[in-house]
Amino acid sequence: MELYLITGFLGAGKTTFLKNFARQFAGRRLRLIINEFGRAGVDGTLLRELDAALDEISNGSIFCACRLDQFEAALEQAAADAPDVVLVEASGLADPTNVRRVLAQFPAVSYQGSVCVADAARLEKVFSTARACPRQLAVSSLVLLNKTDLATEAQCAEAKALILRANPAARIRRTQFGRFEPEWLSLIVPDVDEVLDMPDITLQKAVLQIRPTMPFAALQKCLVQLAGETWRIKGFVRVPEGIFYVDCTGPEVRLTSWQGEADNRLVLLAGKGMQLRRTARTAVQWYNDYIEELSIR
Repeated sequence: MELYLITGFLGAGKTTFLKNFARQFAGRRLRLIINEFGRAGVDGTLLRELDAALDEISNGSIFCACRLDQFEAALEQAAADAPDVVLVEASGLADPTNVRRVLAQFPAVSYQGSVCVADAARLEKVFSTARACPRQLAVSSLVLLNKTDLATEAQCAEAKALILRANPAARIRRTQFGRFEPEWLSLIVPDVDEVLDMPDITLQKAVLQIRPTMPFAALQKCLVQLAGETWRIKGFVRVPEGIFYVDCTGPEVRLTSWQGEADNRLVLLAGKGMQLRRTARTAVQWYNDYIEELSIR
């Protein structure tokens, strides 16, 4: 049973990449283990269109003690089901440097290596503010520099330099829209040296519960206010105008019409130096009629 680990910081394009990557295994039995940091299984909902068994682990990182037991249980289930290939998409905040130790207790698993998806334009910022970012790079033999169509050549060059600083042995390939070329599969190998596993104590997280009475225009304005002080905002929201998938990366606010269910819960993630708490509390004051609950940690 081959296992591939997919990492990448928030908003780098992991889910889009995963859909493309899964096509490399057409004709083989496939199983996905998706790790979503927030409570809502956003990525799992989007990935159900793939013809594969799917396990979701939410509200924490699969490599932390709080969710490691769930990850191990998912691996045991995968081993019992005996698929040909298992694809593990780690949370954007996951520190995967203990992946070998975790997989060592599963003799049926043949670890093939890790792919890291990096946002060409935003890597410099997240590299310096999130401990998990350089650690994800450090354990990946292949790093895909994604969204190069949205980055300048200078940003791409700086991103490449940062990647090689974290992992001088990394093979780097440029791409757009998470595309994966079949010949790149041979670049994924499991022999990258691991580094010490340390928690990222700089993470800030907030959860907003939005009332379904919130007008679409107010939701947009609220997200713009919040996005400047976050790395990522994700969730499904029902408002009078319909149901929307919220997917904000940095200051970029995106709302897409959605046909599924919505729990009206938005997960906000930020790093060291960002004013998430102050901005979220201000948003509650401004939109008090439409925000039911705010929790911050």
